[in-house]
Amino acid sequence: MLAIEFETQAHNGIVQIPEHYPAWKNKTVKVILLDSETKKTLNPIQFNAIKLKTKYYRFNRDEANER
Repeated sequence: MLAIEFETQAHNGIVQIPEHYPAWKNKTVKVILLDSETKKTLNPIQFNAIKLKTKYYRFNRDEANER
């Protein structure tokens, strides 16, 4: 799949392809709309340490590598 990226403004629900992309005119295209004004801030993920009791756990390295 070929892709181009450009910014434009939609007018009455119509998005114009810029003139410097003539090969894209009159083609069926897939459109993904992203709002450039809305910036979503992500909350940092916090990882907490965990404790595991491994006293009776048997680990076989060869079996683990076979998977």
